[in-house]
Amino acid sequence: MHISTRDQIPHNKPTIGDEEIEAVVATLSSQELTMGAKVKGFEDAFSRYAGVSSVATSSGTSALHLALIALGISKDDEVIIPSYTCIAVALPIIYQQAKPILSDITDDYNISVEDVESGITEKTRAVVVPHMFGCPADIYEIKDLCDRKGIYLVEDCAQSTGALYDGQKVGMFGDVSIFSFYATKMMTSIQGGAVCTSNPDWLQTIKDLRYHDQCRSLMDDDPRIKYSYMMSDIGAVVGAVQLKKLDRFIDRRRKIASIYREEIGGEVIHPPEDARKKHVYSRYLIRTSFDPSKVIERLQSYGITAVMMHLPPLHNRILLKEFNKDAKFPKTDEVINSAISLPIYPSLTDEEAIYVAERLNSTMEEL
Repeated sequence: MHISTRDQIPHNKPTIGDEEIEAVVATLSSQELTMGAKVKGFEDAFSRYAGVSSVATSSGTSALHLALIALGISKDDEVIIPSYTCIAVALPIIYQQAKPILSDITDDYNISVEDVESGITEKTRAVVVPHMFGCPADIYEIKDLCDRKGIYLVEDCAQSTGALYDGQKVGMFGDVSIFSFYATKMMTSIQGGAVCTSNPDWLQTIKDLRYHDQCRSLMDDDPRIKYSYMMSDIGAVVGAVQLKKLDRFIDRRRKIASIYREEIGGEVIHPPEDARKKHVYSRYLIRTSFDPSKVIERLQSYGITAVMMHLPPLHNRILLKEFNKDAKFPKTDEVINSAISLPIYPSLTDEEAIYVAERLNSTMEEL
């Protein structure tokens, strides 16, 4: 297969069809563009899919911020998160003047239960658990730990919508869970997110605070700080169409992952496989003994975009160093120095996936 410069294989891209375009045009024609009936319709559909009540938001970051407010996270509280994740997981904690306390990860890139337990103090109020790259974390063990310690469990499903743990969808285990529908996530609403919880009081708080002109009674003088964290009807109709396609998207990602497992040779560590965990492969990370930057540079010359994820890790970010002095994160450092994320998205063809694998194989032979 030959890839020209103008036909390069990107690392990721949204899968948008005629249905999404038609839904946007129809919504534009209706002139109901901001948060209205379409957002409510999307919330109802997503609640049915997720198995728990949802509130749509402007992003995954705003979803997490509202979730922390609903849980009562405030100044000087401690919230444990992994060091190997997106900075967006840490920022809402800082918004609340709380302290993000970092934990190391395990071989499946998810937060280490043992490290979480060792990091719990009398100030710990919550643990945020991202299901990294579509692979469910050890959620039973973390939930048991949180229950024993009397702290909240927040599931971050931004990368894992549709993933299963023991046959149950991620997002159903925590006190609250958050989702992201950014353009390159499992499904998209252009920009957007959601908070899910079975707690009706938290749901009401989140609904009240996501829009500065909305509260239980518009006649009340509500003293709470509110935000402009709404999903638009434009985004909601795109999300509604994408949600109907989500299971097909997941099946396609799993097919591409199976091609990579079969076609990539050499001493490569593939994403972990676990009978209890149904991976959805929002990203496909491999680990090699080669310098990732050199592999990525060589793949780029073949028209393939691969990347290193979450650089720098959170423990090396100035913003978080003051909360995590002298802490060590050996597994995170190991992964950072060896992991490469390969292209994976529903519109990637079998031929393109095989081409990526072949070029990766030849690159490792040449280095």
